[in-house]
Amino acid sequence: MITQGFDFIAVIIGLCGVLVWLEARSESNFFRWFPSIVLVMFASMALYTLGIWQFTDEVRQARESLRDNLIPAMLFLMSLKFNLVIIRKLGIRLIALCIASTLSIMVGFIITQQLMQGFLGSETALTFATMSAGWTGGTQNFVAVKEALLVTDEAMTYTLLMGAVCYSIWLVVILALKPFKSKFDQFLRADDNGLEHVVQSLQGQENSASVEMPSLLFMLGLSLVVALISNHMGAAVASAGILNEMIWVIIFSSVLGMAGAPTQLGRTAGSEEVSGIMLYVIVALIGAEVSLGAIRQAPMYIVSGFIILTIHGALLLGVARLLRMNLLLTGIASIANIGSAPSAAVVGAAYGRQLIPIAIIMALIGSMLGSFVGLTVAEILLWLSPVV
Repeated sequence: MITQGFDFIAVIIGLCGVLVWLEARSESNFFRWFPSIVLVMFASMALYTLGIWQFTDEVRQARESLRDNLIPAMLFLMSLKFNLVIIRKLGIRLIALCIASTLSIMVGFIITQQLMQGFLGSETALTFATMSAGWTGGTQNFVAVKEALLVTDEAMTYTLLMGAVCYSIWLVVILALKPFKSKFDQFLRADDNGLEHVVQSLQGQENSASVEMPSLLFMLGLSLVVALISNHMGAAVASAGILNEMIWVIIFSSVLGMAGAPTQLGRTAGSEEVSGIMLYVIVALIGAEVSLGAIRQAPMYIVSGFIILTIHGALLLGVARLLRMNLLLTGIASIANIGSAPSAAVVGAAYGRQLIPIAIIMALIGSMLGSFVGLTVAEILLWLSPVV
C-alpha cells in the first residue's frame, strides 16, 4: 500500500502515461467510445477502491498541492487558444448555435435538479453546477469550478459517474445520427448557404509550428510562474472578502491566457501538449479519492443525466430549426460542449473532415464559457434550494 507522497504522484502520472500510450497505439474502436481521459479517472478510482494507496497526511498534502497549483497553470495554457479574432470567423449563426447549446445544458441541469432533488443527495446544487461546467466547457472547467465551489471528491462521486456514463452514450448517439441527416434537415429547414465560406476561412488556422524541447520547457516554466502570480493575486483579492481565493485564481490565470492569445505567445508551440499532460494528471488526482463501490447507489443520477441530455437535445433542435442549421453542425455544437475539443474533433472527422476546424472552434467557445456557466448554475440552484 502506498503511503508516501512521491510514490503516490509517481503512480498517478505513470497511470496517465500508460493509458495515453495505449490509446495512441491502439487500432481498436474501444478508445473511440471510451477516450483515455475518461479511463484515467475510472482507473484512478479503481486503484483507490482496491486499496493501492492510503490517504496519509503526506499523500493528501502532495495530492492537494499538485492539483491546486496545476489548475491555474493548465487554464493559462488552454486560454492561449481563445483567440476571439478566429472565433469571430464562425459567423453569427454558428456562434448563436454554440451559445444555444450551452444555455440548453444550463436549463437541463437546473430543471433536472429541481425535478429529481428528492431522489438525489442534498449536495446536488453544487455537484450539478460543477458538472454543468464540465458539460459546457470540458474537464478543465469542471476542475476549476469544483475547486472554486469547494466541492469535495466524496460529494462528486455519483455525479462523476453520471457524467462519464451519460457522456459516452451521448457520443454514440451523436455519431449514429449521421445516416439520418436528410430527414432531420427537412425538419430543421436547413440552409447551408455561406457554410463553405466559413470552412474556407478557418482553413490553416491550426498552429503549424513544430513542438520542440525549448518551447515545451518555456511553456511549462511560464505556466507555473503564471500559477504562482495568480495564486498570490487571488489570495490578495479574496482577503477583501469578495468571493473565495480559487475563483480569483481561475479568473486571473484565464484572463492572462486570453490576453496572450492574439500575440506571438498564442502562436508558440507547446501549450496544447503541456496543458494536456496537466489535464490528465489533474483528472487522475480527482478520481484518486472516489470509490467505485458507489456505482450501485447511483441509478437515479444516471437517470438524471439522461433527463438533462433529453432537455438539451430538444431545446437545441428547436433553436437549430429557427437558425436553419443542419443536423451535422447541430450535433457538433452539442458534443463540443458535452465532450469538449477531443470529442468534437472525433465527431467532426466522422461527419466530414472539412468540419473539424468548426468543431474545434465551437469547443473553444464552450471552454471560454464553461467556468462562468458552472458558477451561474450554482447561484441559481442555491437560490432555488429550500432554506433549511
